Amino acid sequence: MVDSINDRPSTYTSFFQESLETVPRAISEVLESYSHVPKDAQVKHIVKVRNAAYKRCPYPCIGNMRFLDFDLSAYPLYQEYVLEPLKRPKQDGEAEPLFLDLGSCFGQDLRKLVYDGAPVERLWASDIDQYLIDMGFELFNDEDRLPKERFLCPGDLLSDSPEDRLNVLDGKVTILHMTAVFHLFTYEDQKKVVDRCLRLLRKDSGGPVLLLGMQVGSVIAGPFLRENMTQEFSHKYRHNVESWKQLWNGVAQGDEWKERIRILEVKSTLLERNTKPKGSGENPNAGDGQMKRHIFEVRVTFH
Repeated sequence: MVDSINDRPSTYTSFFQESLETVPRAISEVLESYSHVPKDAQVKHIVKVRNAAYKRCPYPCIGNMRFLDFDLSAYPLYQEYVLEPLKRPKQDGEAEPLFLDLGSCFGQDLRKLVYDGAPVERLWASDIDQYLIDMGFELFNDEDRLPKERFLCPGDLLSDSPEDRLNVLDGKVTILHMTAVFHLFTYEDQKKVVDRCLRLLRKDSGGPVLLLGMQVGSVIAGPFLRENMTQEFSHKYRHNVESWKQLWNGVAQGDEWKERIRILEVKSTLLERNTKPKGSGENPNAGDGQMKRHIFEVRVTFH
């Protein structure tokens, strides 16, 4: 258990929120109605799970409790292009939608989909560390309702091993969500991640398949190295709108994909970082005044 600043892993301390005064309304509702955690017990419950997870996995998004925000449901695309297709009954001749949350952390976005009525059998999630998935079940108290088999771990985006758990979804995913994932890789490894995403996407859906998400971006794209930060949990390369499009176009025009992709549409935007509450310990521009939120959507239509 992480009980004090001295117990933390060797990371940068400006992204650790010591306490939690209020629980965001959306996740509070899910915790109360879905997880049966009373409102007056939620702060203690959240902090306990976060502290245990952060001691092993010191990602900034865990330290500063960013996981309390439902990123996926906040997207303008959520209702029309994510939730509604997943809830809609399958029609004859229509490809059945399948959702995958890559880099799911505690699986908070998957739980929000379940809470909003998406069928569990159309939902998958994956992460590299089983401990995060286990902590997700601890946080949402739903081991009796959400099959652990819906979480593929380890899901290694750089692995070519036939044993990697992600392989079972190759060519099946119609909606792919990735938040706070790409910036953890170098530019060269990001090319491999794009290729892995393309292999996961369904090729015969009859229309575009969707990849959407968010990551830390920068006005000036390029490699980034945090000082005093364990590099396994740090950012490696940050994009702007132009570099993000170049990354996808470069992979799509390679030998493996140039004859298989008919249309590639890459859209993204840089937004100001959210201002954290006073006392949260996070400086949104800590160490880099160019830092932005990079929101993206990629649509791919295959031949």
